[in-house]
Formats: sequence, structure tokens, C-alpha cells
Amino acid sequence: MASHLIKTVRKLDNLERAWRVIQENGRTSTSDAVKLELETFGEDAPHNLRSLQARLNQGTFKFAKARGVPIPKLDSAGKSTGKHRPIVLAPVQSRIVQRAILNVLLDVDALGPFVQTPYSFGGIRGEQRRVGRKVLRTRTESPSAVPAAIKAILTEIEGGARFVVCADIRAFFTKIPKPAVTAIVADAVNDEEFLAFFRKAIDVELSNLAELREKARDFPIEEIGVAQGSSLSPLLGNIVLASFDREMNEGDCRCIRYIDDFIILAPTERAANARMRKAQRLLASMTMELSPEKSSKGALSIRDGFDFLGINVCPGLIRPASKAQERFLSSLDQAFDSGRKAMIAVENGQDMERSRSLIATLKRVDGMIDGWGKHYWFCNDTQVMRNLDLKISEMVRGFLGAYRSVRGAVDASRHNQLLGLSELSSTSRDPFLYPSVPPSQQKL
Repeated sequence: MASHLIKTVRKLDNLERAWRVIQENGRTSTSDAVKLELETFGEDAPHNLRSLQARLNQGTFKFAKARGVPIPKLDSAGKSTGKHRPIVLAPVQSRIVQRAILNVLLDVDALGPFVQTPYSFGGIRGEQRRVGRKVLRTRTESPSAVPAAIKAILTEIEGGARFVVCADIRAFFTKIPKPAVTAIVADAVNDEEFLAFFRKAIDVELSNLAELREKARDFPIEEIGVAQGSSLSPLLGNIVLASFDREMNEGDCRCIRYIDDFIILAPTERAANARMRKAQRLLASMTMELSPEKSSKGALSIRDGFDFLGINVCPGLIRPASKAQERFLSSLDQAFDSGRKAMIAVENGQDMERSRSLIATLKRVDGMIDGWGKHYWFCNDTQVMRNLDLKISEMVRGFLGAYRSVRGAVDASRHNQLLGLSELSSTSRDPFLYPSVPPSQQKL
């Protein structure tokens, strides 16, 4: 008979909750393949989830091989540094099960110290968190725990912090030792069947190792390292950095961490720099180090403003950082450009790709705008949002202008193709045959 924790993983309501999180996270994905996979699964999510549950109950579910995606790292000027971030992209059903396992682990009392951490906010959504005497609540509709981290930073500024140091842990997920974190989970759950399933969930097997070539060694396919992209990885990060969080928050400084990014808030410049040196020593003891290109060279005055987690904080204002705005506009421009190219292809005699038609493109862009806006719901600089709206309006006008130009150049029979509307003449049919009438009955 299956253990209690395994049964909880397999419950339909747990799988449904996991699917909603995976679906919501996918709304901000820049990968068309990811979005298509989520859309396909979501077309009949109830059936697909019941099928997934049946395979879990029967013990036939297997974590499919994932795909390694090396994302180029960019410098401050937006140029490639020659390095990459090794993202592991598992199939949607594996991601749902991983999230379902996380849901179960979040309710294990013995893991509470690694979940309800007062100064670590990444990867755990919708939880209450206590900072000092204040309870912070993240909005459940927010796509991440970034708002809670920013709120904690503002609380420290209100309490007297005057200098900050921002930093990033280099290749953090590839440095997490699976045996060490698994041992802690094992002690907490005391359930060998569940633990065996958990081990399979955090193992990384890639389907495209040959394609990755020399980059394959950067992916966590051995005992050291977990998948960046898995729902379970932030919790494992919390486990391995528990002592780091505790020691970094002793005394009059605070260290707010979001997975592998952290910010030190201190009353003086000297204290901020001293705490940064302490962070380097603690990380070195775990064979980890800071990313020089993403870490402050020294303390910054809060009066001058600073960027953290894609947010710019300066006296009186909280807003999306300039780089975040630029990336957002660039992603919209790419979506519109893809639609324009598809329409030009129709002008050149090719069939329209319906996924890039006018309606589909506008729908995709609308989803991107909606998701981005919800991510920054807590920002107070409304002028930035108005300026972005104006730039988006210009993009829309340009896209509609391209549509009008192509529409005027092609035959009227292809106008609906450009829009992405279904055409009755192209609908698949299996027509009946009218019965033949014998000559003797034709005059009747």
C-alpha cells in the first residue's frame, strides 16, 4: 500500500493546484515551445490530469528526459559574455508532478524552518512571512515572491538601513549537493517510498546531451547540482543556504535573499562592506562564489537608488528597472516582427501560419502585457507604465499598418488567413455521396 505522502502527491486536487502554478508561471515564458505545450495540455486539462493521476496510482508514471537549454548571459550593455545559464526544461507532466511533490513537502512540519524563513523569498508563493514584528503577505495572483522581497527591503529602509550591497551567487543550482539535501529531506519525512520518488524527481537526465556538446558539463547531471527550472530547486536552495541566511542576519545588518540573488542592507557603508566580505567567506566554505558581473563592487547609498530583482528602488519611487523595461519591449517587438514576417510570407504566395496571424499575435501580446503588468503590481511609478503604454501603442500601430499593406496586396480570398479566422472552404469534410438513381426511376 502506498505511503500517506505518496497518496497526497497523487490526489487530484493536489495535481490541479500544481497545474495552476505551472500554467501561471508559463504565462511569462519567452519560449514558444513551452507556451504551446502548456496550451495543448490546457485544452483538456481535466482529462489530462486524471490520466496523469491514473499513471501515478498505477506506478507507471516516469519522469521523462528533460531538455537542456543554455541561455546566454549578457553584460550590462546587453552583449553576450560567452557564458550561459544551464536551464533544465522538463516536459509539462514532469513539472506538474514535481510541483505536486513540493506542495507536500511544504506541509511537512520538520521542513518548516526551511520554508518559513524570514529573509528568503524565492520559489515559495502565497506564504505568510514574518519580518521583525510585521507579517508580510504575498499576493497569490503575483507570478513570484518578488513583491514580498521588495516589501522586506522597504521595511528595513524604514527601520534605518542606509546602504546596500547587491550580489548574485555564481552557478548556484549547479553547486547544490543532492546527497546532503536529500539526507535532510529523508530525516524530515521518514518515508522511504516517498523519498525514492523524490530522488527520481530531482535527478536530471537530458535528451539532448549530444547536441549540447561541451556545454553539457555545466548541467547538473551528476551528484552535485539540481535543475534550474524545477519547482523543487528553490526549496533545496533554502536547505543548503539555511546557515548562510542565519549568520548573514545576525546583528544590525539584514540579508534579503531571493534564491541566488541577495541584498545586504546596513546602517553604514562600513557595515555593508564588512557583511559582504562575510558572505564571501560563508559561500567559499560551501565551494560557492559570487558572480563578479552581477555583484556590487562596494556599498551603495540608498539615496542614489539601486536595482534588485528587476526593480529600481529610489527615494519615493518603486518601478521596473530600465533593463527589465527594455527586455519587455524587446520581447513585444519580437512577437510583432514574427507576425509581420508571417504576413509578408502570405504576400509572397505562402500559406499563413495561424499561430502568427493578426488575431493570434495580438492575443499573444495581450497575454505578455497582462502578465508583465501583474508581475509589477506593487510598483508606484505610474508614469513609467504610461510611457510603456505609449510605446506599445506605437508598436501596435506599426503592426496594423503592416497588416493593411499586405491585405491590400493579396487576393480577397486570403484576407481571413491574415486575420487568423477559420475558412469554411478549408474545413476538413467527409461529404456524403448522393445516391445514384436507376434510369427507370429518373422520370418518376
